[in-house]
Amino acid sequence: MNAFSTTRRAFTLVELLIVVATIGLIVALLLPSVQQAREVSRRMQCTNNLKQLGVALHSYHDTFAAFPYREGGPGQHQFNGGAIAPFQRLSGYVSLLPLIEQGQVIEELKLTGLSKAPWESTYQPWKQSFALLRCPSSPEHFVQDGIGDANYAFCAGDSVETESLQPRGIFGLVDHATFDSITDGSTYTIALAERSFPSGQRDMRNVNFGSDPETPAECAVTFDPFSGYAKSNPAPGGRWSDGGSAFSAVNTCLPPNSPQCAYASHEAQNGFYTASSEHPEGVMCVFADGSVRFITDAVDCGNQGAQPVTTGASPYGIWGSMGSKGGNELGPGV
Repeated sequence: MNAFSTTRRAFTLVELLIVVATIGLIVALLLPSVQQAREVSRRMQCTNNLKQLGVALHSYHDTFAAFPYREGGPGQHQFNGGAIAPFQRLSGYVSLLPLIEQGQVIEELKLTGLSKAPWESTYQPWKQSFALLRCPSSPEHFVQDGIGDANYAFCAGDSVETESLQPRGIFGLVDHATFDSITDGSTYTIALAERSFPSGQRDMRNVNFGSDPETPAECAVTFDPFSGYAKSNPAPGGRWSDGGSAFSAVNTCLPPNSPQCAYASHEAQNGFYTASSEHPEGVMCVFADGSVRFITDAVDCGNQGAQPVTTGASPYGIWGSMGSKGGNELGPGV
């Protein structure tokens, strides 16, 4: 009887390295696709959030024949760092609560009769965080003051006058716009736009306080990539309950994902408040007709060296025209 001996051949070191390198190459090729697929999913959820908010705005208008103000109700208001004024500071989201199915929060608000200022961090309703107001692509706000955050800001138009009683855009201070007042057409006028949270003290998505720029171009150069702003404030996206411009306003002056600047040193003041997002190369916006569109960072922004106007066509190109509700610009066709 013949005995056959068999030997098992092991992998050589070279073969093992080739296998490892091949696996690594496959992973490297697949990872961007996986990340892209995840971002597509997050962007779809962000789009859905904005569509629901658009429906809520329309339902509010159907009920009251006007849109909610961005800023009003209880809470003191301070205009451009000056004397305390009698205007108030609750955000438009407080008015929209019944329409975004936040019944429990509404019941708690009824107990106090909307008597709490929007910055009272121990007040239970303000502490609530709503998935509808958060873009899933956005990281957490690096400052947590106990009040819920929101990634979607109310458009004040193409002007720094965000604290105006007569804003260039749909939303302002104790101002209720109507569909009739949107003479540029609801299809071409932004209602809400994304505003990403700052991730650290030197992040461009903070706001530069007290820089007092006269033009978007002057605001743009106040941010240093290494040191940030001279006087950085992390208000953007914080306090869903607070209608102060630094928290809840956005305007269409600087291109999306650009620096932002405020006058004086107070959260309820005029300034350049820029739309921003974690989606690559642009931001999501819901227009007054309820449609949701992605606006790229490369959108035409006109003359960035021009000062904002109070009447007439926007100097800030297509982007500016999408913010103004009555600039009589030609429809941008986006």
